[in-house]
Parts: sequence; C-alpha cells; structure tokens
Amino acid sequence: MKKYLLLILSIILATQIFAVALMNISPQVYSFHQKCDLKVEVQQGLSDIAKMKVYYRIGKSNRWMTEEMKQDSPGSPYFIATLPADYLTTDVIEYYFCVELSQGNKEYFPPQNETVPNYILEPDIAFGEAEPGFVLLTDDPIISADDGYMLVVSFFAISEEIDPASIEVWVGGKNVTSLSQISPPLIVYKDETPQSGTQKAVIRARKEGKTVHSPIWSTEILPSSKALKQFTYQGTVNFASNYYNYSNDDALGYTKSDAATWADFYGNYGILNMQANLYFSSLEHSNSQPVNRYTLGFNIPHLEVFAGDYAPTFSQLTLNGKNLRGIYSRLYYKSLSLSVTHGQTVRKTTNELDLDSEVDGMQKSGTFKQEAFGTRIQYCDEDNFIFGINFTRHNDVISSLDSTYYQYTKVDTVGNESKIYTTNAQENAVLGIDTQMHIRKPNLVIGAEIASSLWNTNTIPGAMTQEELEEYLGKDFFLDPQDFSRLFIINKNMIPIVPGRASIAWLTYVRTCFYNNLLNFQYSETGSAFNAFGSAYQIPDSKVISITDNFNVSKYFILSGGLNLIEDNLMKHKSETNNTTSWYLQSLIRIPQAPYFKFAYYNNSGKNEENKDIAYEKESFQKVKNKSQNLIFGIGYNITQIPYVPTQVDIGYQMGTDNSKKSDSDLTDNKNNNFNITMLNRFQMIPLTLQFAMTLNNNKDLLAITNKKGKNNNFFVGATYSLWEDKIKPYTNYRIVSASGAQGDRSYQYYTLGVEAYPIKSLSVNTNIALTDFNNKDNTPGDYSNFIWRVLLSQRF
Repeated sequence: MKKYLLLILSIILATQIFAVALMNISPQVYSFHQKCDLKVEVQQGLSDIAKMKVYYRIGKSNRWMTEEMKQDSPGSPYFIATLPADYLTTDVIEYYFCVELSQGNKEYFPPQNETVPNYILEPDIAFGEAEPGFVLLTDDPIISADDGYMLVVSFFAISEEIDPASIEVWVGGKNVTSLSQISPPLIVYKDETPQSGTQKAVIRARKEGKTVHSPIWSTEILPSSKALKQFTYQGTVNFASNYYNYSNDDALGYTKSDAATWADFYGNYGILNMQANLYFSSLEHSNSQPVNRYTLGFNIPHLEVFAGDYAPTFSQLTLNGKNLRGIYSRLYYKSLSLSVTHGQTVRKTTNELDLDSEVDGMQKSGTFKQEAFGTRIQYCDEDNFIFGINFTRHNDVISSLDSTYYQYTKVDTVGNESKIYTTNAQENAVLGIDTQMHIRKPNLVIGAEIASSLWNTNTIPGAMTQEELEEYLGKDFFLDPQDFSRLFIINKNMIPIVPGRASIAWLTYVRTCFYNNLLNFQYSETGSAFNAFGSAYQIPDSKVISITDNFNVSKYFILSGGLNLIEDNLMKHKSETNNTTSWYLQSLIRIPQAPYFKFAYYNNSGKNEENKDIAYEKESFQKVKNKSQNLIFGIGYNITQIPYVPTQVDIGYQMGTDNSKKSDSDLTDNKNNNFNITMLNRFQMIPLTLQFAMTLNNNKDLLAITNKKGKNNNFFVGATYSLWEDKIKPYTNYRIVSASGAQGDRSYQYYTLGVEAYPIKSLSVNTNIALTDFNNKDNTPGDYSNFIWRVLLSQRF
C-alpha cells in the first residue's frame, strides 16, 4: 500500500504542472467605451482554485491593473471579469490571467515568458459604421508638446445628414466634446499642455438614425523641452464584509464572519513611478500566518525598491514567486543589474497539544520565524544574452521561540533521559547559475539553469566540531564547521552532509515562435536531496520532460497541447521506479458573429517498474497502473438575431474515466459525465437581464458494493433589473443543488436578494442577503440553515 501511495503522490505531483487548465473564450474586440467581459472556462482543476485575477494594461503602459474574476454562478466552470468602460477607448488592451491555487502556488495563462505573447483585446472600430465623410485637416503625424495638440476635422460632405447635437469628440480615451468647438462643418479641439506619447482621436455621431464614426487618428507627441512635470495617479479603495449566522455551529463547511479593506494606488511624477497596495482582514491573527498584505514600491531610472509584501523572482530553481515580507531592491544600468531581497517568509506561531501520553499535561509546540535572503547579479548584452548568478538562504530563527515550544525531555522507566523535538528548525541555501539567449531571427529563446542546495532538517543541536565531522565522514576535513556556523549550520541532520549529484538540479529549455506557432520544450533533473524553499513545483529525485505548443490561425482557430513525462528514482536508490505521463489537447474555433466550438482531451497515466538492483522481498513489490482521461466539447454563441432578447448560450459536455489496477486486485474503476449549460438573456425593450445555469453530473463506482451511482445536479436562475440608467440594479437569484452517493442524499438551497448601485461617479455599492439550507436524509443531525449578509464597496480614482 505504501508503494501504491507513492505512485499516487507521483501522479499528483506530475499533474500539478497541468494542475489547472483554462480555455480563454473572451471576445477579441471591445465596443467603443463600453464595459467588456473577459471570460474563461476552467476545464481541469476547478476545486484547486482559491482565487483568479486578470492583469491588464492599456497599450504599452508600464502600469498593470487588476480585476478579480468571479464565477458566473456558484459551482460554474466559467469565471468572468468586467473591464471598466473608462479604460476601453481607442487603445489595445493586453492581459493575462493569474490563478491562485489552494496550495498557495500561482499559475499564469498564458505563461509569462519572452516568447508567448499575452492575450490581446482590440478596439472594435466597426461598432457602428465607418464614415469617410469625416476628414482630418491637422494631419501632422509627429508634433512637440511645446506646440500643443490641435484636432481639426471637417464633415462638409455629410453636414446635411449629421445631427450636430449627436457629435462626440474623443481624444486620449476621454470625451472632450464640451471642450471642443463644433461649428458645422468644422470640429476643433485644442490642448495647450498635452502629455507626451501617442494621442488617439475619433469622432462619433448619428447619421440617419445610425451610429457612425471616423477613422481612429494617431499623433505622436514628443516630450516638452520645458520639462513640465505633472503628478498623475489612479487606483481603487475597497471594503467587503461577510456576516454568517448558522443554526448549527457544527455545520459542515462552517465559515467565520469576516471583513476586509484593501486599496491600490499608482502614481507618476516625472521620472518617478510609485505604487502602494494594502490589504487588511479581520481574519488576521498574530498567532497564525499573515493574511494582511502591504506593499510600497518606487521606481526611477536604474533603481526600483519594494518594501512590505513582495514576491521576487530570480530563477526557476532558486527564488520564484513566493511571498516575502521585507525589502526588495534592484539596481540596474545598461548591461548589469544587482537584485537583493531580505525579509520574513514564515511568522512565528505557538500552540499546545498532547504529544506523548507518557508526559504529563499539555505540551507546547510552534512554528519558527523563518527569514530569507537572496541576491542576483545579472549581465545582459544588447543582443539579449543573459547570464545570472543567484544565491538564496532561508533559515528558521531558533531564538524566535522559547525552548519549551520546540523540545522537551522524556524519561523512560529506568530513568534514562532523551530530548524530544516537537518542532525542527530548518535551514536551506541554494546557489544557482542561469543563462539565456534570445535569437530574434528566428524568434528563438534558449536557456539553461543549474543549482545546488544545502538543506539542514534540524539546526537546533548546533554545528558539529571538526573532530565530530571527521569521525562522521571517516576522513579528514579541512574546515571547522563552527567557524562559519553563522552562515550555515553543519551537523548530522544535513541532507546530504557533503554536496554531490543528489543535491543538484538543472534544466534546459527552448521556446520559439514560427508561423503563428508557439512551441515550448523543457527538460529538467532534480536530485533526491535538492530542496529550494523559495521555489515551487520541485519533484525530488526525478527527471521531467515538458512540451507545450500553441497554434492559431488569425485568432479564429486555436490549437494547443502539452505533454509531460516524469520518471522518479533518478538516483536508483529505491526498489521501484514510477513513471507518469500527462498530456492534453485543446482546440477552439472562434469566428466573429458566429458560434464558437471547443474541444479538449486530458489523459493522465502512471505505472511502476521493479528495480532489480535493489535487494528486497519479492512479495513486497506489486505492479500498479493508473489511468484517468477526460473528454470535453462544447459550443457557445451570442445570438443577437433573436428579436428584443439577444442571448449568450454556452453548452459543454464532459465525460471521463478514472481507474487503478494492482497486480492482485482492482483498486478503483470510476466513470463520470457532466453536462452544463449557461444562458444569459439581455432584454432590449426593458432593462432586464436573466441568467440560467444548469449542471448535471453523474458518476459511477463500478467496484462499490453499495452506492454504485452518485449524482450532483446544480440549477441556478437569476435576474437583474436596471433603474435610472444603470445607477441602481436590484438582483435576485436562486440555486438548488441535489447530490447523492456514499455520503447519502443531500440537498442545498440558496436564495439571494441584493442591489448594486452607483450613487456617484466611480463608486459602486453592492450588498445582498442570502438564505441557505442544507439537508441530509441519512444524517439529519447535520442539517443546518444559514443567514448571510454581504457588503462590497469600491471607489475608483
């Protein structure tokens, strides 16, 4: 059974590389100055997602903004984020998705590297009809900010057909109609102090009852010689609270009431860019890991500094996106850069528990405060050749806990004493080198990295003496470990005590883009003793081959796939070797004004093989095979042809199997299928929106004696009504879930009533009350009801 569990663990680690699979079904274009919904479907790993965000920027701005994505209905595989209309003017929007997993790791879609471009959302200038009658008279493509910006447009040829009162002038994403002079057949707009950069302008109007627009005109504005400095800023301030009142305090999934406030601020003044991010929650407790987050960052040419919570990235094998509370700075000039970070990664906590029945009373335990230090020096030439050296060190601070929280003395029946550690203080250091070369023609990136680690599983006993070390190694050693114990503690708890192949990890990768084809290949090996506290997704004692490919034709047809091969027992010290194979295929056909079609297939398999070079009892080896596969296909269509009620429909079907076979018995044999449909109706005659979602899930355990079949059906219906031009939008929804299986026949009911309001510009208020009810026919004492009140306030500036 232990070996079987090892294989299962290996498969879990393998599939973490494809832990979450998303399909982006967002629109490719946005309508001029209208909200736009970005939408993704989670095809694998829905239960592993804790949170999902979208990061986006306007044009090539250095400032990335974020919106949290929400499920379009509870339990739905679809997540949606709405981009504000204020940002959707005349610029291309670049965006990517960040998925935060329940384990604390993050995955990015598309991957954030040099070859895979981010998703693009383009302005739909075809919203309405293009009108060639708008003629630009100021056609200088490049001007100086010292001369000011002037837009002069003539509509002489269509002056008799245009309603002058309907003319709108948009410059730089802002409606400047009130600042313009409109005297048919001329439109004139002046800005004496324009900002440098690309300025875009467009004219909109009504012609014979239809909306028409001019071309989008671009003007490059050079910086002013007067060095005019203007402080610009933007951001959000938010508050949210959730109140829960359970009828049964022992209710399954009991959730504690909480409240949180957070703010994001981004500013610019001349060469200075700054940001501040704050998050405060009522769930914060000094005796648990931090929930609150705060970040303050500055950036000027050649220097950037972040203080507070930050997740620096040096390389894949050393420091890679894990949160650190402290300081991060990067000094860069031309081809050289130096990055340094230092701070706390784990907070000290204490608790009491009964550790040993032979010891009277409750015993103390806890978690040490852990500190981290990292530095990276990097060289990058003009041809994009990069060479970097990284060093990181994580260590538990023993002095952060009183000794009673990590050790006690145990006395046996004959009076012998032994020291028992309830908590171990660990230390980890990693030294790595990485290199990367970007060949522009063809668009090819080649890179490699190698790193070696030192890992001490318990530093409390302190460093060994030179004599103790020589006795332990059985040979002379030229250093005394106590001389540099302030840097790293060497004792018998080192894994390994002498660095070698087992403590080394290395990888190489190739990324290329050709003929709309994005290909990524990576090969890595990780020693059995390699460990890097600052990185994730390490599979010790293994080698991994990972290949992903993405092909698209004019964004209308997208085909992507991935293959992941993992083999453990790299050092050949185990009696068996586990092999896992994971691969997937996704395709999406998306033609504007037509239905989209999607298809996906996921396959995960694993097996073990006997290592005959290791002596063991023959009967202890049992051959194990595991295989799971899922097939998904669906269709979606924004049906605008329905009179008065344009409707968005998404339909999906998923079927899969999951089975494991052992040499002497079948362990699991499951089948499941899932059907889901979502429908969004937007009425035109009245400001009403209806939403309907249904999910039917059936599963079958072919090996079970009882409860062979199970189901989980989800029905959701909701309605939103808009009042006073979307100033107030009351809404209500009802959801019922019925489930059956090994846990009995269960039902959940949810009823929600709320209102979303926009009382003043850029302020949104959303509040709702919900009543929930849970019943289990086979366990009525576990029944409960719950009253919920939620409030969300958001102010943009």
